[in-house]
Amino acid sequence: MQDTPQSTLPDTDRWRNRRKMAWLSMLGGLAFPLLILATESATLGQIALPFYGFVGAVVAAYIGFATYDDIHIKPADKPK
Repeated sequence: MQDTPQSTLPDTDRWRNRRKMAWLSMLGGLAFPLLILATESATLGQIALPFYGFVGAVVAAYIGFATYDDIHIKPADKPK
């Protein structure tokens, strides 16, 4: 049986897109307190915990999958 790639994007493009998503999530997390201070909205303060949970999950998933890829996938791709 022939192995088929999961994505038609090259690995560099795929990781570049994941990296952008992680950076944008982290920047959004850093900008969120400024938005709360600028608007003085109690509603934004109430959704801060779920927001930071989501942002943390996105960044942690990127770091985790990048590490998994470096440890388990890339060594298998190297010629012996």
